[in-house]
Amino acid sequence: MSLRQHSFVKVAGVFACLTLAVVFAGPAAACNATTACEVIGGAYLARTPPGWDGKSLLPMILFFHGAFSDAKDSMTRDDLKVAADGAGALFVAAEGLNKNWSFPGKTNPNSRDDLAYVAAVLDDVEKRFPVDKSSILASGFSVGGSLTWYLACLMAPRITAFAPVAGAFWEPLPDECPAGPVSLRHVHGLADATVPMKGRSLRGGLFKQGDVLESFRRLRARDGCSGEPDWTETTGNMVCRTWSAKSCSSHKESVLCLHPEDHFVDGKWVADGFRWMQGLKGR
Repeated sequence: MSLRQHSFVKVAGVFACLTLAVVFAGPAAACNATTACEVIGGAYLARTPPGWDGKSLLPMILFFHGAFSDAKDSMTRDDLKVAADGAGALFVAAEGLNKNWSFPGKTNPNSRDDLAYVAAVLDDVEKRFPVDKSSILASGFSVGGSLTWYLACLMAPRITAFAPVAGAFWEPLPDECPAGPVSLRHVHGLADATVPMKGRSLRGGLFKQGDVLESFRRLRARDGCSGEPDWTETTGNMVCRTWSAKSCSSHKESVLCLHPEDHFVDGKWVADGFRWMQGLKGR
């Protein structure tokens, strides 16, 4: 299936500081971790890190919840708060329509164009906050992880790196990704029965989750990463295999982390993904 059909102040002189204060401080005060930031087609929540001075550039974690969850759930999770605060990052919790997400392979009738929604969120966040555009991590869990994969396929230039958890492409898997090579770190449980490694059919075959390893194989092909991983790391029960930016022709990095457990997300993995993204700048 081709995805090409799926599309998405100037400050100068002595008034620079005053203008920036108006652009960032004013709108930012209108929404936060408990008051929704409204965009066309939806809303999101945003929390700045503790100790932020109100003007320094902020790295960002953009998180997509799983099915039957919402932005408030993401924002109130202690592990995700620890991850974002520890990274000194702006935490943006996206809000799925009817607590779910839509993308190629999983488009419900009357569903929202979630690629357009994400573009609107990025536009709005960048108007409200001084975002460091070189440090934007997109992460998501389950169906939110799948959406993260599609963002990597279709919207990569706007996002620095991707860290999906327990969700990959759905059938039919895309045979091309217009956004080009990306750096992506995927985490998945080998005993995951909700999103199995091999995928599964849903709603009597109306939808089918894709094979995780095939999604990752296509990512590596796109990135120009061939052969065996450059290194393998084991931390606790997590085994991560890395095809490094130095050995991939695109100079992007692919990481596959597998653990033996079922379907869940740990904020530590999001923190790991953020540190990994920051480390890419030195490779």
